[in-house]
Amino acid sequence: MEFPARSTALVLALLAAACSSDSTANVAGTYTLALTVQKNDCGILANPVGTSSTGVTVVVTQDGSNATAKVQGAGALGLTLITGSDTFTGKVSGNSLDLSISGTLPGSSGSCAFTRNAHLVGTLAGDSLTGSVTYTFATNNDSECGIRNTCQDIQLIVGARPPAVSQ
Repeated sequence: MEFPARSTALVLALLAAACSSDSTANVAGTYTLALTVQKNDCGILANPVGTSSTGVTVVVTQDGSNATAKVQGAGALGLTLITGSDTFTGKVSGNSLDLSISGTLPGSSGSCAFTRNAHLVGTLAGDSLTGSVTYTFATNNDSECGIRNTCQDIQLIVGARPPAVSQ
């Protein structure tokens, strides 16, 4: 039996889709994280490189490929003072998270106007989460903004959520 070229292409496309590994992982859960300052070029974090914070609780909720990560406790207060929010929003693709906070607290220095943003990228392996949070300024690009136009502060993150209970 001969298959027309169009049918063969359709069958191959269906097989490729069925075998694809683009499924979205379940990232929801309550994570306990440790954060370590890796880079502090902007001074947003106000902590020297190597400074660690442990026991930071983050609650991640998920709806399909959309995710929200709400920082709890003292970490939430610190993040809110920096960006104006304690909640990252964004996407999950495979076992990777790409979440951000667009800052809402205005700041200025001379004619430079700015807010502070945070961008979290992470990878889930089982119940362990690793990644980083990068803090940057969103400026009006005035010449008085100087280093704020390009600098980054980075915290490395590592942590876990409790394993799912099987029933």
